[in-house]
Amino acid sequence: MSEAGKPVSYPWRLRLVHEGYSSIRLERPGSWFRFDPRDPPEEGEQVVLTWAELGRAEGTLQAVRMGTNPRVVAVPALRGWLHEHGSVQDRSPGGRVDDVQIEAIEYEPIPFATGAEAARKTKAALMSPAVAARRLLRRTRTPTAPPIVVQLSFADGSRLLHLNCSLHQRATQGWLNRCVERFRGADWVIAGVDYEEEEAFERLVPSFEPGKLLVTDLVGNTRADLGLPVRHVTPLVDRLCAQGLAAFPFVGGTTYRFE
Repeated sequence: MSEAGKPVSYPWRLRLVHEGYSSIRLERPGSWFRFDPRDPPEEGEQVVLTWAELGRAEGTLQAVRMGTNPRVVAVPALRGWLHEHGSVQDRSPGGRVDDVQIEAIEYEPIPFATGAEAARKTKAALMSPAVAARRLLRRTRTPTAPPIVVQLSFADGSRLLHLNCSLHQRATQGWLNRCVERFRGADWVIAGVDYEEEEAFERLVPSFEPGKLLVTDLVGNTRADLGLPVRHVTPLVDRLCAQGLAAFPFVGGTTYRFE
């Protein structure tokens, strides 16, 4: 058994588990990775925080406050904020974790509220003021830091790319060109779709030439909590498959394993 209580000989090349919200667990031979875990990571697991939102960082924050000294990859502002609450093993993007090379690029997210979305969020806040107040308070408790796209390169030459929610209509061509040049052709691509950004996503994601494309729900649970409308990813997956992409829906409770 490993230090984390897991078998040393793991039976799959890779296993991906969507734990709900933005939390994704990556199991493999060697170090396991947790993207934005909502629960405290176990000993030996490597945390990757893709955004400074408290909803994505709260599991890691709990681990820090519990004194378990988690291993964390995050932007400097977010790592510094965690250090204010306890001990953290820093793993900055651009370095290695055991046998895995980690690379990251920041991106500009969509605005919090514009146009029709602003009206929807205002209405939801009026309908559930306590929920809106808690959400606002949580936002003020985390640092201001950009979200990131993250790639893991494994010892066998395979790669996993987490595109987060970076593919939206306001993504600049210059940023897209840099990102595609650096990360094109990953074996597995986790890609989130922001609300009403399906058209831009469908147009932009093929340029990454993914091996397996996991169209991932990273915002649905949070939107539902706020009383905002959500959209299913399956129709988008069907359209991408019709274009010849190996696309799969990846939502809470879903597991994929690869031999």
